[in-house]
Amino acid sequence: MESRSVIVKRRTNDGLPTARRRWLAGRIVFWGLLIALAYGCAKSASSESQKFIAWASTHAVPIDDLDSPLAGSAVVAFRSAVGFARVVGLGESRHDTREQHLLKSQLVRQLVEDLGFRTLIIEESFHHVESLDRFVTTGEGDLRQIMNHLPGWYLWATEEMLEFVRWIRYFNEHRAPDQHIRLFGMDVTAPASGIREVLDNLMAAGIRTRLDAQSLGLDLQEGDLWPVTWQRYSALTDEQRDLLASNHDELIASLEAEKSRIVAALSESAYEHMRWLAEVGRWGNRLFSTTDRATGGEIRDVGMAQTVLWILAHQPRHSKAIVWAHNLHVARSSFLLPGIAERKLEPMGVHLREFLAEDYIAIGGTFGQGRYGPDIPPGERSFPVASPETMDGALAAVGLNAFILDLHGVPAGSAQEAWLGLDRQWRAQDMQSVLAPRAAFDLVYFVKNVTRAHPTPLAQQRYQSLEP
Repeated sequence: MESRSVIVKRRTNDGLPTARRRWLAGRIVFWGLLIALAYGCAKSASSESQKFIAWASTHAVPIDDLDSPLAGSAVVAFRSAVGFARVVGLGESRHDTREQHLLKSQLVRQLVEDLGFRTLIIEESFHHVESLDRFVTTGEGDLRQIMNHLPGWYLWATEEMLEFVRWIRYFNEHRAPDQHIRLFGMDVTAPASGIREVLDNLMAAGIRTRLDAQSLGLDLQEGDLWPVTWQRYSALTDEQRDLLASNHDELIASLEAEKSRIVAALSESAYEHMRWLAEVGRWGNRLFSTTDRATGGEIRDVGMAQTVLWILAHQPRHSKAIVWAHNLHVARSSFLLPGIAERKLEPMGVHLREFLAEDYIAIGGTFGQGRYGPDIPPGERSFPVASPETMDGALAAVGLNAFILDLHGVPAGSAQEAWLGLDRQWRAQDMQSVLAPRAAFDLVYFVKNVTRAHPTPLAQQRYQSLEP
């Protein structure tokens, strides 16, 4: 809900002319304050920040329309920045902004149509995204229901995401199967359904195991919100956590020992799939078993990195992939998260960069300002323009509504390169992260104003069911 300024006119002995004079006086004061504020913001920027803003203002490539494919100079600049990368990490500073999502969708479309990328790996459960992949490759299923039943439904069940997935389905319908966009999940936070599939397939192959759902902690992993699972694990004793870890190790050892029987009864690909479902379950168990949030986050990112590498290894040779996630997962350098961790954390992107080297690049995203109304979760939010000493605020000072900026274009040894090499604040959901822009990202995209993405009616119903 937008706020509006309201001028209340009171009658006086002078009548309308006095009210008019007061209105004009108010407007003069209002504009005077705006000018003073703008001047004060400009003055508050250090000379180093002013130099970076000036450089960015001349090198930013405008994006004129968030609802259409990239065009003109934006195509050339984006193609140059991506280069010969095989894997592109595509970030965002908030999961729930409409405008960041629209621009990310444009970048994905460019990577697919112009640069031949065909694998899209999203920040969602490895096992659950298989139903979404079936939809985009075969048309099987009800898309709205599929999105609503993803563990991260609150991220994906939006009208914007549905439109994007429909575009992928349309693209695939008009291509040969070997040119289809394939969808995969990489997250380890909802592994229970995958482990159940492993147990079912072992039974189908005639292989007995003493392990069951409870011995693997699946009864603790019910529900969509993995922080709830984490809370349930927190009630376990150290001995119980150790037993769960031992049982997950045993499940993987059993699969490896029975590989030939599984392959004979099912197939080689079925075995490989079961093996990784079990690995994802082990990573999830490790995440839930730690009581430290920062350590849990690092475990999650290592598990996601390993899953991305597994997916790449099982794709056609020379295939290229997009990894769609938060900035703090795709960044290729460590970061701080004040209030959460006092030490630097290493995200998934660091591990991908170590393994893939120059084949991996990272794109970060942020925005200038925005506001959410109180009627849609997460409720009312206000995002004012940040200080020009932060990355968000400096990019906002460029003055464009939307743009991309290649951070490798900064002159070597310049003040701008030094500015980008220092730790700076970035928006990160409702928190602030701290990282060095040029170390973390190769390219950044920016949108000036953001609004809330639109949850689907099914998602709205689920939000309402969560209300106390």
